[in-house]
Amino acid sequence: MAIRGNRIYHVNSNCSDLDRSVLFYEALGLTRVLRTVPSRAQSGLAFGLDEVSWDAWMMHSDDGMGGLSLDLLEWKIPAPIGTPPSTTGEPGFNRLVVATADLDGAIAKALDSGGTLVGGPIGAATGGVFGRVAMMLDPDGVAVQLVEGDRTSIVQVVVNCADIEVSLTYYRDVMGLRPVGPVETVSQPAELHGLERDGSMKSVVLADAGSVFTVALVEWIDPCVQVEPRVPSANELGLFRMAWSTEDCAHDEEIVRAAGSVPFAPTGELSVGDNLPLLLVLFWPGPNGECLEVIEVTGRSGAL
Repeated sequence: MAIRGNRIYHVNSNCSDLDRSVLFYEALGLTRVLRTVPSRAQSGLAFGLDEVSWDAWMMHSDDGMGGLSLDLLEWKIPAPIGTPPSTTGEPGFNRLVVATADLDGAIAKALDSGGTLVGGPIGAATGGVFGRVAMMLDPDGVAVQLVEGDRTSIVQVVVNCADIEVSLTYYRDVMGLRPVGPVETVSQPAELHGLERDGSMKSVVLADAGSVFTVALVEWIDPCVQVEPRVPSANELGLFRMAWSTEDCAHDEEIVRAAGSVPFAPTGELSVGDNLPLLLVLFWPGPNGECLEVIEVTGRSGAL
């Protein structure tokens, strides 16, 4: 049985300098929508931490609320740590895929805003799913794949998998996503990933019924990444969690636990700002150590 979460609402990326990172993502065409700054530190049990405090911007693409939001967050307590993985790195959340109507212009603006170009632009690189593509790193080294499209859109999150069949079963049966095709083996140009030779991987795309957004599960074949999945700390730099909106967080907790997943803490309240609704939240590790989340909006507001 799948959770009742009706759509993927946002993906969180941790940064070391919020103002700097916002400028990079604005260069890609995203827009600041809502700042979430709790007025004081609060319990971090939901995150697997003792005490937490942060400053963050929710950013939208041209898809608005119908698309995926980027929760760009700078940790204050505890301070950010770690280094984002390479695109062929360890299992877990790996990169955003962002479409733009002006690929070359977006690359130029992103470079001026602290980004780094890994490779491209080159022709279709992922089995013909996208046209011209490029791979960039944001100012903290978080991978962002840029693709040509008719508008600015966060079209996909890529998850590196230790076992793609296990991950496919989990995202389909527990998280409620729908595969749009079979698992396929696709080639990966060396230039796109900064490799010495072309690589290959197994890949499957799953659709979110509530939005235009998709999740790509990939298992690298060459280079073969023999790294055991781990659960990163919530304050590590890079993509950390992907959140589903739900109307019944407690029910979804029962589903998650029945599937064998162990949340960091039971469903609890979280403040994201004194004038914003309090949230009921649940965080737990997915099959590759990636943090998954369900969020229920309450009718109350304020600081905890």
